Amino acid sequence: MLELVNKYLTKADINTLTTLKNALHNDNVTVTCMGLYNHGKSTLLNALIKDFDNQTFKTADVRETSKNKSIKYGNITFVDTPGLNAEKHDDKRVMDAIKESDINLFVHTVTTGEFAGKEMEFLQSVKKHWKNPQEFIERTVFVVSRVDKANSETDILNTIKKMKQQILEIFNVKAIIIPISAIRYIKGKKENKNLMVKKSNIEALENLIGEFSNKLISSIRVTRRNRLTNKYNTLISKISSKEQTTRLELNHQKQAYEKCIRERDNDIEKTERTLKNMYAELK
Repeated sequence: MLELVNKYLTKADINTLTTLKNALHNDNVTVTCMGLYNHGKSTLLNALIKDFDNQTFKTADVRETSKNKSIKYGNITFVDTPGLNAEKHDDKRVMDAIKESDINLFVHTVTTGEFAGKEMEFLQSVKKHWKNPQEFIERTVFVVSRVDKANSETDILNTIKKMKQQILEIFNVKAIIIPISAIRYIKGKKENKNLMVKKSNIEALENLIGEFSNKLISSIRVTRRNRLTNKYNTLISKISSKEQTTRLELNHQKQAYEKCIRERDNDIEKTERTLKNMYAELK
């Protein structure tokens, strides 16, 4: 049986099935971080896993994240994704990642104001292709990053207000948005400045992720079972399609073979008749 599975399924298919099956038997959650290039995703993730030297999820002014990268920290697997505005195929990688995710962090930097066009385009794509678009919002925390660079508290509040309205217009549901400063948190931790750590709001975000995990664990289990079922159904359809294609190819080959045999028999018959006529003339 295993030999047949390996014969008709790709290594990627088998790995996906294994991952989905393993996910059914643990309460670990996957938190996927998404957002535009250079909006602070990697710095935020480093803060969440207590890497205060920004070594795990690389940060730079040049593009560092070209594919999804995951790190397990406690009972959470954090996933960093490519920037939505980096390369054309990156949006698909992000979409694939959040389809396998339990909780999402959508990072948007305060310095750009409300959602940019590319962010709105991605959210519209989620609405279009998601089976239940509201579920995406229910499992997503929108993070306004780099609030330490905002001109004022009023600017932060205005940005959040505009973002909430944009999300409401697309999904017709209210979203959770939290302002944070990963840089302020890391600096506060390094210098043992508790007030700076508190003002960073990272601990509030951690608590929010914990609340999401506890609140959604039952639905997460259901979602995981559905994902596994859908994957099995997809692979069954894939194999059935291959079977139909193989049958058609064999049928075409059979028809071609029968045609070849008929043409050969006709040629033999014509040749025999010609030879007989030639022989009759000799008499």
